[in-house]
Amino acid sequence: MSRFAQYYIKYHHYLGPHDWEDRQKHLGALFENDESIVFGTGEPSEKQKEEGKKYAKTFNHRVYHLQNNPNIIVMQFANSIDIPVETDFKPAWAKDEPSCFVIIDNRDNLRSVAIQKRKKAFGSPGQVAKILAEKIDKVLWGEHCYNVEILPEYYPEDLFVAWEKLQQHVCELRFGTSEMAADEILKKVEELKGLGKDYFDDSLISSLLQIALEAKKAKYKYFYKVVPEDKKVALYVDKSTVFMKNLVTMSRAMNTPVELVTKDSGTFRCFVETDEDNTDKIVCREFDADLLEQLFTRRKHGEPLEQGDITRIEGEIVELLNGMKHQSEDDEGGQAA
Repeated sequence: MSRFAQYYIKYHHYLGPHDWEDRQKHLGALFENDESIVFGTGEPSEKQKEEGKKYAKTFNHRVYHLQNNPNIIVMQFANSIDIPVETDFKPAWAKDEPSCFVIIDNRDNLRSVAIQKRKKAFGSPGQVAKILAEKIDKVLWGEHCYNVEILPEYYPEDLFVAWEKLQQHVCELRFGTSEMAADEILKKVEELKGLGKDYFDDSLISSLLQIALEAKKAKYKYFYKVVPEDKKVALYVDKSTVFMKNLVTMSRAMNTPVELVTKDSGTFRCFVETDEDNTDKIVCREFDADLLEQLFTRRKHGEPLEQGDITRIEGEIVELLNGMKHQSEDDEGGQAA
C-alpha cells in the first residue's frame, strides 16, 4: 500500500476572466492526452532549444481517464534524476526517472487531488503540487485570465469542533491504533491526567491496548468502530460515557486521527485537540499504487488485464475519491493570494 497526500484545486476569479463557468472543462482539456501540456522548469540551453525543448528539465507524464468517468484523471508523473555510478573504475552519472501517481477528481464541482508520497521520485507531495500548479496557473491565466492553486488538505484541528459541525450527518466513528509501545502510550495518558480534560478517563485503556496488541500479534489491522444503536439516527456528540472518554483519551495519547464517517460515505479525519505536533499535518490515505500501474501497463502479474479487472480498479479509485470529496470552494470575489 502507498500513502497519498490529499490536496485540492482552488480557482480564483480575477477582473474579467474568459468563460469562468467552464473552468473545469479548461482543466480537463489540459489533461486530454500526454501531449496536451508540458511540465518543466528552468530555461533550456542552446542545445536543448535546438532539440525543441522548452525547459532545462522536463517532468514527463502520462494520463489515463477512467472509462466509467473520464473526468477522473490518473497521471503518472516522473522526475529526471542524475545518479552517481562507477564505470570502468571511473565516476560517472546515470539517468533515472522515478515516478509517482497523481489522481485528479475533475467531476462537476469536485476539486480533490491525491498525490502519492514517494520520496524516491520527489521529496514531498508538495513539490509535485507546486510543479503542477505553476504550469496550470500560467496556462489558464494566459488563456482565460483566472488563477489556480493546488492546496493541501489539513486535518481539522479538533475532533469535537468537527463532530459538532457535522452533527446531523455523522453515522460512524473510527479510532485507530498506533505503532507506539504500550508503556509509552500509558506514559502519555498519565501526563493527560493532570491537565483536567473533560473527556479524560483511563479506566479501560489498559484493556483496550491489550486487545490492540493481540490483534497486532495475529497480524490483523485493528481499529475501534463506534456506531449508534439505532442505525437510522446520527451519532451525536458525546463526552459523557466512560467508553467514549477512554477512546478519546487513548487517541489523544497516541496522537492519531479519528475518522468521522458521514451518511454519504464521506470520511473526515481529525485529531482530538490541536497542538504543536499536529496542526500542520496533511491528510493522507492508503491506496495500492500497483493498481494504478496496471491501468497503464494493462497487465497483472505479467498477464493481460481483463475488462473486469479494469472495472474493479476504477471502482476502487472512485471509492477513494468519494471519501475525499472536496467540494467547490472557489474564490469568486477577487485575486489569488
